[in-house]
This record gives sequence, structure tokens and C-alpha cells, in this order.
Amino acid sequence: MPLEILERILLFSENLNLLRCNNRIGALLSGRGTLINVIISAFHSTWDCWFGVDRHTIKTVLKRGATDESRSFRRYEKFPELFPGDPEFQAPSSWINVNLIFEARQVWAWRFARDRWYSHTHVGPKDEESDQNTTISSPHDRSGGFGHFDSRDCFEYDWALYGLSGAKPTLDFYVDVHPKTTIPGDLITGPWTLEQQRLLFWLRRGGALIQPETQTWETLRMGLQNAVTHRNPGSLNGRLIQMLLLLDDFFPSRGLAESQSLWPLDVLEEEHAKVEKLVSVRERSTAGPLYELIELERRMFDYHRREVDLLTSRLSRYDRMGPQSMVAVGLVPQPRNH
Repeated sequence: MPLEILERILLFSENLNLLRCNNRIGALLSGRGTLINVIISAFHSTWDCWFGVDRHTIKTVLKRGATDESRSFRRYEKFPELFPGDPEFQAPSSWINVNLIFEARQVWAWRFARDRWYSHTHVGPKDEESDQNTTISSPHDRSGGFGHFDSRDCFEYDWALYGLSGAKPTLDFYVDVHPKTTIPGDLITGPWTLEQQRLLFWLRRGGALIQPETQTWETLRMGLQNAVTHRNPGSLNGRLIQMLLLLDDFFPSRGLAESQSLWPLDVLEEEHAKVEKLVSVRERSTAGPLYELIELERRMFDYHRREVDLLTSRLSRYDRMGPQSMVAVGLVPQPRNH
């Protein structure tokens, strides 16, 4: 069967298992051009809807009976109709890397967004003018414009900015990925090669979230350990901490009551103590304090306080505050079998 027909079948079926059905078909469909077309097909609906849009600036009319929280477009659950695309088709396969994504996004932009606005005015350190350590020498124009977009250059600009020291905006201003797209487990747990860090940065920068249905606290703990608590203080990577741990899905600031995977308090306290120690060591070292590490400690502290409040409130459902009740709501750990 000709490659053109096989490629059409692959794109219309949106079934990547076709690449693995037999060696000959897999080889035919593994050409760079075909893989680029697969990426474009998978992401077109999402890119076409959100290209160049800073999600934090969007406002909408409140639904009847809704609260101000509904204004936030960070929550897919509030407005699923505004996030087109197939998360299963977008889930990164083993063959995906940032260079393929750069090329696919650029081809897509040439076809569909050549005259659309794109800028980086929302990206960068919060106190850029006052802190000389948080400026970057680059010919890239942050203000952007019509036809400004260059897939690789725009990524490299954001990548460089988030490698600088100091406070920066939360890394979730674009919607390049459907919010229900699953981030590969090895990108959450680590350890990470530079290529994996860049792919994770692209996914998180584009709105990819941890999926609590399948990526539970055990998975998150491995990521926390490999990124922070099992590292030497001098080898901590602020950009990795920012993109993995400082979005609102790792230690969430809201929706805790609906969470499907609360951290066990004893585990959380153990890891938080390690982070506190790292903060103290960094402050006394020649490297100095690390903003992302300090912010992580604050988020873990707040998460712990809110989880204790939540679990304590659940005790009202029980007649007595006995040991079994405290185990049931999670205030004390389950006994281990020996």
C-alpha cells in the first residue's frame, strides 16, 4: 500500500497503534515528514483556538450561580468547551522530541497562523527592571507582533528566561496542550536528561497537567526526590523546580476536598523537613538562596496546613475520635504489615 494512503489512514484514525502493527508499516510511517504531520493533526484544534493567547488575560461572563473562581481559564472542568483537541492523541509517544515539535509547530504556523499575533510580554521576571541578575541579552523581541512567531526562537527565549534567578510568572500562560493530556511518567519522576527537561518545559509551558487519576502521590514523591530532596544543595535546578513542582497541580492550593490522591501526612512532613533543611543550607552557602526552593517550601507548608484542616473536618462524620477514625480520615498513617 502506498505511503500516502497509509498516512491518510493514520491521520484519520488518530490511532498511533498503527505504527506498531507490523515492522514494515511502522518503518513506512516513521519518516520525519509523516511524524510531523501526525503532530500537526494531533494538536491543530488546540493550537488554532489558543495560538498567541495569554490565558491569564481572558475574561468571560459568569455562569448563573457561579463564583468569581469561574473566571479562571486555568480550570478545564469549568469550561471544557474552550479546550478543543483529543488528549489521548496528544499524549507524547516515545518518538516525540522538542525538535520534532518545533518543526511541526513552525509548519503549522506557516499554514494557519502566518498573520496572527504572538508575543512574550507576559513572560519574564516580575522585577525585571530592578534586578540586573534577571535580564537576558537577546535580539528576540518580547513585544512580538503579527507574523512574529518562530517556534524554536520563541521557545529558546522562554527557556533562557526561566533559567535566570529571581521570581517569575507561573509557567502556564499558553494553551498548546489539552489539559487532560497525560505527561509521560518518566518526565514527572525523573531523573531527567537535558532533552527530557526541554520536553517537560514545553509541555508545562503549554498547559499540560498532572492527571491525579493515574499519577498519584507516589509518582509525585519520586519527582520531588529526584528534583530536590535527593540532590545536593549546590546542584538544585531552579527551572526544573519551577516547571515540575510550582504549578498548581503538584501541591494544589484549591480543590483539595475533591483530590483523588492526598499526600499521606507522614510522607509530606518527611519531605517538607528535607526541603526546609535545603533552604537553610542554601541560605548559608556561597550559592545563596534559591527563589524556587523557597517558594516550594512555602507551598508545601500551606498544602500541609490545608490538608490537616480538611482531614480534621472529616472527623465530624465519626462519633468518636478513636485511633481507627484517625486512620480512616488520614490523620495518622495506616499500620504497616511486618
